[in-house]
Amino acid sequence: TYTYENAGTFTVGVDITSPIGCQTDTTFNDLITVLPSPVAGFSYTPERPSNLCPEVRFLDESQGAISWSWSFGNNQGSSLPSPTHVFPDTGLYEVRQIVRHPSGCQDTALAVIDVFPEVRYYLPNAFTPNGDGTNDEYRGKGLLPGATNFQLTIWNRWGERLFRTDDPFAGWNGRKNNVGREAPPGVYLVIVTFRGPRGEPYELKGQATLIR
Repeated sequence: TYTYENAGTFTVGVDITSPIGCQTDTTFNDLITVLPSPVAGFSYTPERPSNLCPEVRFLDESQGAISWSWSFGNNQGSSLPSPTHVFPDTGLYEVRQIVRHPSGCQDTALAVIDVFPEVRYYLPNAFTPNGDGTNDEYRGKGLLPGATNFQLTIWNRWGERLFRTDDPFAGWNGRKNNVGREAPPGVYLVIVTFRGPRGEPYELKGQATLIR
């Protein structure tokens, strides 16, 4: 067995020895033709796609190809040389590029795309709990996909805790524990902690101005 590493046409020589020791040789001119193969390859942008930026542009970097077949790891694909794909959710996707040469030979390139679950969350700086239905409760705003261990705590300037919740959708209405006495107008300390969808810790600190 012999492996030809390069494309081309090759002459084969054979030495033959009979059972009684007679020897002869022969040459077969241009007997073997090794067809060229394409070389698959691609890059992509952005390098870190996320739930906020799920569109990925794939740039073909193959050589010697005349056709392309893409699989994006979610039962979708493309036959364009450099396609764009919007991933439907966060997670890991195995992207496969198969290219074909005019000779019929093909090659495959693989990449694992990590669509990161990005957190976008911020603390407002004021609220007005006056019962008019607008901005009556204080709560953080933004996206918390897959977050765990959420906690929002609010203190007054003397260190008294006025509100705590582990519900990211709950808000403070300006009363102690949302049922007690009304807190006076002023500035209150807010701390939010949680873990992101992959276990990374977050801590946000801010000041909330209560306006009546």
